[in-house]
Amino acid sequence: MHLGEELDVWLSQCILKQHDKLLVEANSSNKPWLWRLPRLLHLNMCHMTTMINLGSRDSLAVPLRMLEVFTSWETCRRILGDSLAVTHLTHTFTFLVHKGYFQQVRILLDNKVPPLLEPSPTPPTPLASCLFDMITRPVNLVTIVTNTEFSDLILRSLCRHILSPQFTEPVQLFVIPALSALPQFPFRQLLLALRHVDIDVPHTTWLLFAILSLEKKHFTIGESGNGSLLLGFLQLLASLTKNITKMNIGRAASSGNANNDSDDELEPKLENNAQTQVLEQCVEMLNDSGRVANLLLAVDQSQDPIVLQALCQVCHNLLVSHNHAIHKYRLLYMLAFKPTFLRHLWTAILSVCQTSIFGSETPLLHVISRGIPMCAELSDRIVPLLAVFCSLFSLLIVTLHDAEFYSDENLPGTSQHTMPFQLSELVSMTFTLKEVCLGLVELAFPDSRPSVTDGYRMAVHGRDSDSNPIENTQMWAHLFKVTVGLVRQLHGRDIRRAFCPEGHWISKQIMIPVGRPSEFIVRRSHLRNYRPFRGLRAFTREELEEGPPLSTKEVRTMTILRELPFVVSFQERVLVFQGLILKDKMEHQGDHSHFMQGPSIQLSVRRSYLYEDSFDKLSPENGELFIGPDFTNHEPDLRLKMRVQLVNVAGLDEAGVDGGGVFREFLSELLKTCFDPNRGFFRITKDNMLHPNPSVHLIADNFPRHYFFIGRILGKALYENLLVELPFADFFLSKLVGEHSDVDIHHLASLDPVIYRNLLFLKTYEGDVADLGLDFTVMNDELGETRVEELKPGGANIQVTNINRIEYIHLMADYKLNRQMRAQCNAFKQGLANVVPVEWLQMFNNRELQVLISGAQIPVAVEDLKQHTNYAGGYASDHPTIKVFWKVMNNFTDEQRSQLLKFVTSCSRPPLLGFKELDPPFCIQHAGSVDRLPTASTCMNLLKLPEFTDEVTLRDKLLYAIQAGAGFELS
Repeated sequence: MHLGEELDVWLSQCILKQHDKLLVEANSSNKPWLWRLPRLLHLNMCHMTTMINLGSRDSLAVPLRMLEVFTSWETCRRILGDSLAVTHLTHTFTFLVHKGYFQQVRILLDNKVPPLLEPSPTPPTPLASCLFDMITRPVNLVTIVTNTEFSDLILRSLCRHILSPQFTEPVQLFVIPALSALPQFPFRQLLLALRHVDIDVPHTTWLLFAILSLEKKHFTIGESGNGSLLLGFLQLLASLTKNITKMNIGRAASSGNANNDSDDELEPKLENNAQTQVLEQCVEMLNDSGRVANLLLAVDQSQDPIVLQALCQVCHNLLVSHNHAIHKYRLLYMLAFKPTFLRHLWTAILSVCQTSIFGSETPLLHVISRGIPMCAELSDRIVPLLAVFCSLFSLLIVTLHDAEFYSDENLPGTSQHTMPFQLSELVSMTFTLKEVCLGLVELAFPDSRPSVTDGYRMAVHGRDSDSNPIENTQMWAHLFKVTVGLVRQLHGRDIRRAFCPEGHWISKQIMIPVGRPSEFIVRRSHLRNYRPFRGLRAFTREELEEGPPLSTKEVRTMTILRELPFVVSFQERVLVFQGLILKDKMEHQGDHSHFMQGPSIQLSVRRSYLYEDSFDKLSPENGELFIGPDFTNHEPDLRLKMRVQLVNVAGLDEAGVDGGGVFREFLSELLKTCFDPNRGFFRITKDNMLHPNPSVHLIADNFPRHYFFIGRILGKALYENLLVELPFADFFLSKLVGEHSDVDIHHLASLDPVIYRNLLFLKTYEGDVADLGLDFTVMNDELGETRVEELKPGGANIQVTNINRIEYIHLMADYKLNRQMRAQCNAFKQGLANVVPVEWLQMFNNRELQVLISGAQIPVAVEDLKQHTNYAGGYASDHPTIKVFWKVMNNFTDEQRSQLLKFVTSCSRPPLLGFKELDPPFCIQHAGSVDRLPTASTCMNLLKLPEFTDEVTLRDKLLYAIQAGAGFELS
C-alpha cells in the first residue's frame, strides 16, 4: 500500500470514529464538510477499484465501512431526521453517480463475488451482501424522494453500468435474482426513466432480461393504477425485443424458396453463446402464461391507439425473429384468435396517415401501394401494424372452416363470433392488400434511376422526409412475405367459393409483352439473382452466358407471376405458359422436327395394350427409343418429338406414317386408359372426380413408378397443348400446383364431403365428446379386409375428448388427404415436373390447371370455329353443303355442339385461346355418297361430311353419328 493510500485509510478511520458529528456538521451551516464528505467517499471508491486493478490483497473493510455509514438510510435518519437524511443522501449519491459510482460497484462485483452454480437471491458471502447493498441504497432512495431528475439519474446509471452491459456471472446469477426478490423496487420510476428513446442507455439483450425479470415481481400490467404506465412498458419492450431478431435461427424474412440462399446475408450474428442463452431465457419469460394474460387484459381495457402501435412493435419483433414465430409465441397466437383486436388493428392501419406540407393527409397504405419509398419514421408507424395484422389474420383463416368463414347458418360449426370481418368488408380489404403487394414489388426492385423527383417527394412526405433508401431490409422483406401470404390465402378462399366480384383480382397495372412472351419469360431462372429489397446478387459466368441481366420491369413482372399470378388475367398467363413451352420445344426438338428430322422418340405399341407397352417403353429405364446424335442419353425425354407406330391384333404394323395425328390420338387414348378407375391407379369421388387410389399398394408393389409414368404422360399432353377431359378432384390439383404437396382440412370436402361434415360437427359438438367412443385411429376397408391404423403413436389408447378433438380433426384430415396418398402424389408430381417444370404450373391455381388440362367449360363459339375451319375434297366456304352445315350448327344446342367437337377432336371443350390454337386446324372434307354417315379422324381434327343438300337430313345423320361415339382407329 502506498503512502497516500495509507493516509486515506487512516483518515477514513478517524472520520468513522466521529461520523455522528461529521454528519451533523455536513448538514448544518458548515459548507466545507458538505463539499468534502462526498469527495472522501469517492476517494474510497477509487481506492477499492485501484486495489483490484493492481491485484492488491489488502482489505477493503475500511472503505466499505465508510460507504456503509455515510450512505445508510437508517444511520442518516437516526442522526439527521427524515428530511435532512433525504437531502444528504440525495446530494451524496448525485455526486457519486456522476463520478462513476455504479461503474465502480460493477468492478467490485465482478472481481469479489465468488463463482456461483445457479441463480440465487442469497448473497454467497458477506462481502457480496455488502456490495449488493451499495446497489440497493440509491435505488431504495428513489422510492422515497419525489425528485424526478434524481430518479432518472440513478436508474439510468444503474441500467447503463449494471443491467445493460453483458452479464458477468455475479450479475446474472446473483444481482438480477436479488433485485427481483426485493420487497420493493421502483419499477414504475424505471419505466419513466427509460421512456425517452434518445437516452444514452443501450437497449441490449441483457437489459431486456433484467426488465422482464424485474417486471414479473414488481409490476402487474393489468393492475389498477398501472394503465398510464402500460404505454411506457410496451414502448420499452418494443425497443428491447429488437434484440430477439438477433437469434441465430430460421429467418422469417425470406419471400420465397428462390431467395432462401441469400438469407444468410441478413443474419445478425450474435456476439457469443451467452447472448443466445439469455435470449432463449427472454423468450421463455415472454411466453409466460400469466404475463401474456395480463398483457392481453390490459390491451383490451385500453383504447389508446398508441398502445396498439407499441404492442404491434413488440409482436413485429417476435415475428421477424423466427419463421414459425406465430406458433412459438403465446402472445401472437392468442392475439390471432381475438376478432375484436383484429378489427381494431385493421381500422388503425387504414387510419395511419401522413401530412404533406399542404396539410392534406394521405393514408400510408396508399403510399406503399404507389411504390413510393418512405422515411424510417413513417415505416415504423405502418409496417409493424400491417405485418402483425397479416400474420395473425393468416393464422386465424387457417383455423376457420368454410362455415365459419362465410358465416353459413345452415352448416354445422357456424360461429358468428370467430370471423372478425363480413364478406363485404373482405372485398375492400383484399383490393387494398392486393395493391399494397404490387407496391411492395416496386419497392423491392426499385428503378436504377429515381423516377420520383425530390420536389414531388417533399410535397408528399413533408420537409423532414428522409429520402435515404430503405434501411431495414429484413423488416420490408418480412412484410412482403406475410402480406403476399394473406392475399394468397384470401384468394384461395375466393377460388373455392367466390365472395369477390368478377375481375376483382386482376390488376390493370401489369402489362406482359404478349407479342414476345417466350423471349420475356424464358430467362425466368435469372430471377433467383434478384432478391426483394436486397439488391442484385453477383452473376456467375454461366448465368451471364445465358443472357443479359433482366430489366427492372421484367423482374417485377416475373416476381408477380411467381408470388401473385392471379393479378394477371388467365389468358395472359396461358400465353406466357405457351411461350415457355414453345421456347423449350425449340431447344429440344429443333427447327427440323416438322420435316420428320431431328431428335425424336420412335414408339411401337400394340393397339390392344396401349398402357402396358407405353409403360414398358417410356419408362426412364429404357433409352433405346431415343433417336438422335446423343446416344448416351438413357432416358426417353418426353419433350422430344414422338412418332408412334401402331400394331394391330395380328401383330402387323398398321399402314401410314405418323405426321403428328396418330401420336395425338394415341396420347389421348393412353391418358384415358391411365386414369381409368378400372385399372386401379385412380379412384373417383362421389362427384366423379379423379384422385390417386390410396389402396394401390394392393394392386402393384412398384406403384410409384406407375404414378411417375402417368405424371409424365399428362405432362406430355400439356407440353403438346392436347386437351383431355380428365376431371380431377380439387385437392389433388392443389397438391400439383402448391409449393408443398400436403393440403389442409379445407380441401377434404372435395375428397369426402361426408367425413368433412362429420368433422365439422365434431368440432362444435356441445356434449361430451368422450361419449362418442372415438380414439386416434382410422379404419380402412381394403378389398374386403379391415385394417386399423393409428393417427399418432399410441393412438389406439388415446381417447378423443373435448380437449384434444381439434388435434383429432386435423390428424384425420391429414391422414385422408395426405398420408394415404403421399407416395402416389409425390411420384405423380415428379413425373409431371419431368416434362413441365412445376414452377410453370404454379402460375395457375387448381381450377385453372383443370382448364389447362381439359379446356374451359364454355359454349362452343360457332363463329370462331367457322373463321378457323379449313375445307378439303372439293368443299369451300361457299359450298351449299357447308352453308347448310353451319346453319345446322347455329341451331344446335350447346350440348350438341360440344358432342360434335368431341366427335371430331376427341375433346368436347374448345381450346383455351380460341380455335385459332387448334392444331391441326378444324377441317371439313368431302366424304362422297349421301348414303354414308359423317365420320371423323380425330387424329387430324377432320370431319368427313357427305354432300348433304337437305338441312333435315344433314342434321339427323350428323346427330346420329356424334351421339353414337367413335373408336380409336384410322379411317
